[in-house]
Amino acid sequence: MSDIRGPNPEVYMSADSERHDQDLERPITPESLTTVEEKSEDGSDSGPEEGQFDDAPTEQENASKRNSMPEDTSPKLEDTSKRDSKFSKLDDPVKETIDKPAPSATCMSTVEEKGSPPPGDLEQGIPDQEPQPTEKNSNSSHQYPGPVALSLLTIGICLSVFLVSLDRTIITTAIPRITDEFRSTNSVGWYGSAYLIAACALQPTYGRIFTLFDIKWTYLLAVATFEIGSLICAVAPNSTALIVGRAIAGWGSAGILTGCFVVVAHSVPLQKRPVYTAAVGMMFGVGAAVGPLLGGVFTGLVTWRWCFYFNLPVGSVTLAVIALFFKPSKFASQNRPFFQRILQLDLIGNALLLGAFVMLFLALEFNGQQYPWSSPTLIGLLVGFGVTLITFLGWQWHMKERALMVPSILLQRSVVASCLAALFIYATMLMHAYYLPIWFQAIKGASAVGSGVDMLAYTLSNAILSLLTGIVVTKTGYYAPPAIIGSAIGTVGCGLLCTLQPSTPSSKWIGYQILASAGLGMAVQQGFIAVQRVLRLDQVPIATAAVTCFQSLGGAVFVSVGNNILQNGLLAASDANQLPGVDIQVIIAAGATRFRSEVPKDSLPAVIGVYNHALQQVFTAAVIMAGLAFVSTLALEWKSVKTNEGDKDESVQSESQSQSVSQSQSPEDGNASNNSPEENNDKA
Repeated sequence: MSDIRGPNPEVYMSADSERHDQDLERPITPESLTTVEEKSEDGSDSGPEEGQFDDAPTEQENASKRNSMPEDTSPKLEDTSKRDSKFSKLDDPVKETIDKPAPSATCMSTVEEKGSPPPGDLEQGIPDQEPQPTEKNSNSSHQYPGPVALSLLTIGICLSVFLVSLDRTIITTAIPRITDEFRSTNSVGWYGSAYLIAACALQPTYGRIFTLFDIKWTYLLAVATFEIGSLICAVAPNSTALIVGRAIAGWGSAGILTGCFVVVAHSVPLQKRPVYTAAVGMMFGVGAAVGPLLGGVFTGLVTWRWCFYFNLPVGSVTLAVIALFFKPSKFASQNRPFFQRILQLDLIGNALLLGAFVMLFLALEFNGQQYPWSSPTLIGLLVGFGVTLITFLGWQWHMKERALMVPSILLQRSVVASCLAALFIYATMLMHAYYLPIWFQAIKGASAVGSGVDMLAYTLSNAILSLLTGIVVTKTGYYAPPAIIGSAIGTVGCGLLCTLQPSTPSSKWIGYQILASAGLGMAVQQGFIAVQRVLRLDQVPIATAAVTCFQSLGGAVFVSVGNNILQNGLLAASDANQLPGVDIQVIIAAGATRFRSEVPKDSLPAVIGVYNHALQQVFTAAVIMAGLAFVSTLALEWKSVKTNEGDKDESVQSESQSQSVSQSQSPEDGNASNNSPEENNDKA
């Protein structure tokens, strides 16, 4: 800071002491005061030491001396000018500093930018307010799309999320026809698991990719990958090709699920995001609910291959609107060399996480194929999953900010709560989406299409409440209350669904569905709003990927858990001799719609009762999941997404920083003039 404060103050002090005695006898002129005044204004000299000029004459004494001096004082002035020229070179830097204009607001922002880390640096802490993605943290610096472009973008990402969710459940009603064509009963489990394994394991990877690479092209490549996988499934000549296509489609779906929320974050201001996030979540719920119905329609009226051909034209709409209308901001990390960014993807962490998920899903799948939990195969897979998961967590802790799932982000309170709530809420919703249609088919005798119609109460209430809650959060600014209240209501509704009996009238099971689904719809998307509120924009992709990963994990794991509960309930009833003369394995193999034709008519009421009891146990597990979701939402931070509060906090913070900078540089600041040069240097 010496270039700002001028020469060493000790030079001035020695000069002052030499001039002191002469100034007592010399008339005081404006020219002789120039150096002292300039030093005082600059603030580089901390002022006279105590007692230094105690013997200086007063104003009255100086005035009387001036009156008594002869008029010819040119020799004195000449000596003065010679003396002042001695220090002219020393005074020039001080004069230049004084002549400079006061720093403007732009200069202040430049100082702040240089003193603060770039927004693309993930190593920095989590701020209280979300800065915008540009270097100057202002809303006006980022251009959001206009109403028409935003509407088209919303339609595009909602369609892509609908396809991703649809692909998880549409195949359930098509599997019987697929196995008949390919003669591949042993591969049935892989038709669903290949998709889910890829989706779960690669979502954290996409969180890192969206941070390091161009967001627009990453999202477009994810949609294109999903489309390629769907095309492979549609034209698959055998079971192996179908499984490969499902894995590729799952790979693309991981990027779509993570990317859709990133697109929303870059296209909509924070205070308006709840509505758009709710729309995305609504389409996910609709896709999961209508998947079995649509799959039954395609399989029965055309061919099962149209379950995958359907994705191609719809996905093309998303590709077009993203390519034309999406203009994201860029982070500093995206300017690094390509291969350096590849190395920052944490490839070792990717491999460990993928291996852990493969072993977990294999264990669940093999148990569904009548492998007992005590079998060496399942024990080995579960032990391998546990060891690999622990290794993965240790590796993430070792990598810290370079990790696949950055610990400093994931351990933030609202992020942890959002991930756990997403896990339990989606576990509950997908258990209902899978096993309520089975209840309608097995207990009420509905067809596949009829069970889809019976599920409309669940689907519509979830979608409507999700959207309405988004509007409410936009108006009020607070996302925690809907999450907590909705989870509580959903838990009550799930408990009522456990009371379903073969004789339950439609008025009750419709009301139970509405209560459970509406509550879960209120809470389901609040986690995404929470992570966008508490994190910087460049940290949002990693947190969003974590939330979507836990969503997929909850749905995939607990659908398998529900299947195990159902089969174990049927086997336990058979072992207890509740179904004399009935082969329970025949009932399990026949499925929910065909077992009625496999048992004698006089045994049918008993079989329906056993089946209903087994499904009640599945719905009980859903109650536990909903209760855990309620507990998780209690940990969400109560913060508002409304812009006026955020702008107020941001402006106050900016003002305080500007004042701090001006205090350390202003020559007229009294505090600066009362400190020593060393203290002023420390301040600056």
